Amino acid sequence: MGAFAGANNHTTKGNVGVAIIAGVGGDLAFQNFSTDANGDLQVYLTIGGDLSKQTIDLGGLPAAKGAFNISFPGDTDISLFDTVVVAMGETSIGSARVP
Repeated sequence: MGAFAGANNHTTKGNVGVAIIAGVGGDLAFQNFSTDANGDLQVYLTIGGDLSKQTIDLGGLPAAKGAFNISFPGDTDISLFDTVVVAMGETSIGSARVP
């Protein structure tokens, strides 16, 4: 599992792992997640945590605290994407490398 680190003066903690089922899709599993950021938080798969490059938008963060899964469809090629970023607008509030 990758460990979240806060960014841009935000405290973001927790872990994330990925499970892929060929032809079906996969899940990002957030565990012990918490952030002090409020507002519309979005989740992205990124290359090295860079939101200005190609990203996969996984939609809204379902909760600011807790354990939850975020699913992605089977036709999503995540092979180039190594970092999960939680962002508010275009500003990262935390990221974790996906093992």
